[in-house]
Amino acid sequence: MTVTGQHEQELLQDSARVALIQGNYQEAYTILTKAVKQYPGYAGFHFLLSRIAYDFKSHINEVETLVKANQLEPYNPVFIVYLARAQILAGNSVEAVHSLSCAESLPNHTAESFDVMGGTYNRLCMYQQAASAFEKSIALDQRNAGVYFNLASSLKFCGDFAGARAAYESAIALKPDYFKAHAALTSLGGITQESNHVARLRELLTIAASPDDNLAIAHALSKELEALKEYDESIAVLAKAKRQKSHQLGYQFERDAGIFKQLGQYYSQNTALDKTGFESERAIFVVGMPRTGTTLVERILTNHHQVATGGELHNFSISLKRQLKSTSREFIEAAFFDSSNIDLALLGEDYINTTAYLTGDKQYLVDKLPLNVLYGGLIAQALPKAKIVCLDRNPLDTIASNYRQLFSFQDSTFGYSLDLENAARYYVEFRMLVTLLQEKYPDNFYLVNYETLVTNPDVEIRKLLQFCGLGWDEACLHVEQNDKPVATASAVQVRKPISTSSIGQWKHYGAYLEPAKKILAQAGIHLND
Repeated sequence: MTVTGQHEQELLQDSARVALIQGNYQEAYTILTKAVKQYPGYAGFHFLLSRIAYDFKSHINEVETLVKANQLEPYNPVFIVYLARAQILAGNSVEAVHSLSCAESLPNHTAESFDVMGGTYNRLCMYQQAASAFEKSIALDQRNAGVYFNLASSLKFCGDFAGARAAYESAIALKPDYFKAHAALTSLGGITQESNHVARLRELLTIAASPDDNLAIAHALSKELEALKEYDESIAVLAKAKRQKSHQLGYQFERDAGIFKQLGQYYSQNTALDKTGFESERAIFVVGMPRTGTTLVERILTNHHQVATGGELHNFSISLKRQLKSTSREFIEAAFFDSSNIDLALLGEDYINTTAYLTGDKQYLVDKLPLNVLYGGLIAQALPKAKIVCLDRNPLDTIASNYRQLFSFQDSTFGYSLDLENAARYYVEFRMLVTLLQEKYPDNFYLVNYETLVTNPDVEIRKLLQFCGLGWDEACLHVEQNDKPVATASAVQVRKPISTSSIGQWKHYGAYLEPAKKILAQAGIHLND
């Protein structure tokens, strides 16, 4: 390579990078494709092409360009950690784990490469490894508030609440208007009259411009006001922010109603029962509406000596989308069930293979993604030996807790939670689907009532283990001793002993739930006030 050639490569790379920073993707792509033809052995061009593919969510192309960059510079830690991230986004979790393993052995990491590594471990539900990577990133650069936030979240999932609190505070110190960090800090609890952030949160609410920032701070303030028993102000703050977000999202319940209708028709017909799924007993799915006790049941099951935890996995929906060649960002679409050409055995096998890295030496793996309930019938068809444990909770507690939960709104999955009446309508549809799944798949589908479980855990846990094909294990009664990571909104609560303290929380907001009660009554759903 001549000095002139090297200089030209650097100029081309700088020109492409500037174009990317300015958002001129076509210009950057033109520069890079020409540069690759002229200098095919220069890894930097392939890496920049991968950034374009990432921004356009073309993760298969992103993987291809990063594989090439990695082949040209196999000891570059930045290339391989970005490859791992691309692999998990493309649905290749096993390959991502392998790439991360290779990256761990490489020298010359940067704060950036450790940060990307931590984020990818988080996507793989490997939270202890994620926390370690974020700590290494911070050791190299203490100025990135986002890395402190990511570290805090990982530590929270691992049960290190003191460490999480300190990391969230570090993120806020670096970026005082880091709205997500304020909301996450509040989620750790410990709010008292003497120790709270109400004044700070009220001030932040006045400067939160975007609907997402406004919603994050409103949720945090609402939660702290609730802890201080200021219930009317708590829900008033939340309602205003949720209306703003609902308007921005343009959510219409009719979309969800259409999906439930399509699901009901598809599962009622049992069109796929004559096809053969993949024979594996490994998978135990814990499903239901969010905030109904799914995390508690996961903690019960994963304290059993034969059971590993997978966390909230999207692998089943990703496997289905990959087979249908769908590029939809939605968790579920009615169109998914228009196809009669789903290869059930392939779907089941792909799910088992892509989650194998989480099983370790255990016989069973718990996948606790609540809204996998929507795929319940398809799971039973693709994995006929799988067990699906579905949680149901007092309707009003379910509706109120979904409304009071801060969800991600990257798609419309949780749009129903922005309005109490829509949450009630969603619950009605959920109950009808659950009834159908119980009827059609009795060997696979088991309904657990949250109130009955926490009131009489000895009896109910024995029934649960028997359904899952598990022998008795005394440890299942003591969820507070389960030291496995847990990545849900209940991460703090479920590290305490089983209790009935969450029953009847809706009563604090009873006056605001009257319209929801009418919707439930019209659907014939009985309420035990």
